[in-house]
Amino acid sequence: MTTNIIDVPFFFIIGRPRSGTTLLRSIFDAHPNVVIPFESPVILNLYRKYKKVRAWDEAAVDELYADLSKQPYFERWRVEKEGLKERILGYQGEISFHLLIRLVYQGYQSVFDKTETLWFGDKNPVYSFYADRLFRMFPDAKFIHITRDYRDNLVSLRKVTFEAPIPALIAYRWVRANKLMDKIIRKAPDQVLRLRYEELAAAPEEKTREICNFLNLEFYPEQLEYRKKLEGAKERAAEYQIRNHESLMKPVNTGRIAIWKDALTPEEVKVMDMVAGRNADEHGYEREFRGSYPLLMIRSLPVLLYARIMNTAMRLGSLLPYGPASWVFMKLQVFYRIYRKAATRKSGD
Repeated sequence: MTTNIIDVPFFFIIGRPRSGTTLLRSIFDAHPNVVIPFESPVILNLYRKYKKVRAWDEAAVDELYADLSKQPYFERWRVEKEGLKERILGYQGEISFHLLIRLVYQGYQSVFDKTETLWFGDKNPVYSFYADRLFRMFPDAKFIHITRDYRDNLVSLRKVTFEAPIPALIAYRWVRANKLMDKIIRKAPDQVLRLRYEELAAAPEEKTREICNFLNLEFYPEQLEYRKKLEGAKERAAEYQIRNHESLMKPVNTGRIAIWKDALTPEEVKVMDMVAGRNADEHGYEREFRGSYPLLMIRSLPVLLYARIMNTAMRLGSLLPYGPASWVFMKLQVFYRIYRKAATRKSGD
C-alpha cells in the first residue's frame, strides 16, 4: 500500500442498476493498483456526521466502526476494527473526511492480490442519483459513466426485487441519471469517461484498456479473468446477490444485448421511448417509436409523478443524519411496494 494515502485519487463508477456497474467493478477489483470494495453507500451515508470531525480517540473510532457496520453490505469488506483503529490513531496530523474515507477503504480485503494503491474506486448504483453531490465532495475525482439500453435495463430489472419494473419509471430514472452526469461533463469534461454497456460487452479488452488509459493505469490481461478468483468471494455474498449476478461467472459477451425486442410489448416500448425522448438519441440508443402518444402519456402521469416525488424525497432525506435518513427511506418503501405490486399484477394479466 502507498504511504501517501491522502494523495491517492478516487474514481466513481456511475450507472443505473443492471447496467454493467458490477462487471466494471469486478474488472478493476482484479487490478493490482486499484482498491474498489463491494458496493456500500459509505461515503454519502457518513458524510453528514463526519465531514467536520478532525480529532480522534479510541471511543470515536469505536463509534465510527459501529456506524460503518450498519451500512448495507459493509461486512463484505472485512475491514478489521483494530486495523482501522491503528490507521486512524497512528496518523500524524489532521484527519479530514476525505482522508478518513481513504483510511476506511484501505482496510478492504480483496480476493485479488494488491501492490501499490494508485486509485481508490467506488461503485454504488444508487449514486447515479447523487453524482452531482459526489462531484462537489470530490472535485478532483474521475467518473466512469456506463449506460445500457433503457429497454434492456427494464427487462433485466424484472429479475430482481430492488426496483419496481415499470416502463415509465425506469425510463424516467435512466434519463435523470444521464442528465446529472451531463452537468458534470459540462463543468469538467476531462474528468468523465462515458461508455455504453453494449460497447464493453462487444469489445471488453479494448474498452478496459480505454478506461485504464483514462486513469493512467497499466492494463493487465488478468483483469478480464476476474472470474478465476471471484469464486472465492461467493462466501462473502448473500444468496440473492449471487443469484442477481450469475452472469459475472461467464465470459463477457453480447448475449444480453437487445433482449427487449423479444421481451417487451409494443406498448411498453412506446412508453419507454416516449419518456426517454431525445436523451436516448443523445446517448446512442435508437428509438423504435418517435411519435407522441397522448393516451399513454396520461396513463403514465401517476408513475412519473411518483418518480419525481421519490427522487426529491430521496435526495432531501439523504441530507439528514444516518438514523433519520434510514427512517425516511424505509417509509418511502411503502410506495415502492404499492407500485411493484401493481406492476407485477399488470405483467401477469
